[in-house]
Amino acid sequence: MCNLAGYTGNRLAAPILIEMLRREQYYDGGMSTGIATIHEGKLYCAKVLGDLDTLIDTTDALNFPGTIGIVHSRPSATYQTHAHPFTDCLNKVAIVLNGTLRDVDTDDYYIKSCGIMQDFFDRGKPSKTQIPYNGKLQKLSNGMTYHDSEPYAFMAADNMGKGMCLCEAAADAMSALPGDLVTLTISVDEPDTIAIARVTRPMSVAVCDGETYVASTPDAFPTDILPRAMVSAPVTCVTAARPGTCEITEHKIKNVATQAITADIYAKAYYRIVSVLKGKKYDPQSMYGLPFFTEWRDLWKEPYTECEFNNGKGCLKPYAELSYAVLYALEKEGRLHRIVEEEPKAGGIKLYKFWID
Repeated sequence: MCNLAGYTGNRLAAPILIEMLRREQYYDGGMSTGIATIHEGKLYCAKVLGDLDTLIDTTDALNFPGTIGIVHSRPSATYQTHAHPFTDCLNKVAIVLNGTLRDVDTDDYYIKSCGIMQDFFDRGKPSKTQIPYNGKLQKLSNGMTYHDSEPYAFMAADNMGKGMCLCEAAADAMSALPGDLVTLTISVDEPDTIAIARVTRPMSVAVCDGETYVASTPDAFPTDILPRAMVSAPVTCVTAARPGTCEITEHKIKNVATQAITADIYAKAYYRIVSVLKGKKYDPQSMYGLPFFTEWRDLWKEPYTECEFNNGKGCLKPYAELSYAVLYALEKEGRLHRIVEEEPKAGGIKLYKFWID
């Protein structure tokens, strides 16, 4: 489960983004981390293998200029180029993504994804994340493969080059490769807008005077802000976050359906999380390592998924949104506690422990 945050307003974005990510990073340990901001028509981007402290210690991220930006942390890491954000060839668009291919892990998905990236390669726009073929994706013509999230950045930039606005470009990109996902996209051509394209993964929005904050959990929002509104971004369409505003646009995410979290499902999930975590400390490298997460299929009615790459006549299920909603409630109740190990594990990876009393 990756953690995302974004800010657009009237103050320097980088320090705000870094502190928001620090507040939510414990939900899923930061094994790779990155940030992007925009200032005077230029995209500033830095990413590292490691957590926020590594990003701050080894890059100039904290001092990036600009009053808009996005930031990302994820619970896995192999290559520095595979850390988020991802950018297009001209460094005009940046995206961060949270999601999984668990429910669309089909040959059709990989064939279409590879065809998209091969087209960019043939047009002189090679992948920035190329690695030797790892057996996961269809190979490009040069024998290499790429990170699954990179096509969304390339497609969004290409769409804007064809005349689409940022939000339409993000919707079209997500519609081409739908799944259990959410993306935040920024562009130097619309330097005050964050396009939120959400299918199932959580994304909260806090609107204040002259500022708008977005994050995977409202627990990330600064404690001293006074939001006029705090909402969850709607699913299967794109929301435009701008300074002091949040607009649900007409741009829909096609080829996918989602199931809502009902009160009954939430109540069962709350009980299950409490019963599993109460009095026990866990230090998973990912939310997926927690016992309750792998047992949640029984909370939803079958058939399971419905999108372009899985033709079961059901809906994608918002696992992660449900997890974060319950954990946020427990945080507000004062029952959720967390610590960070003082000494990192082998490879410099810090693990985040949390428990419920």
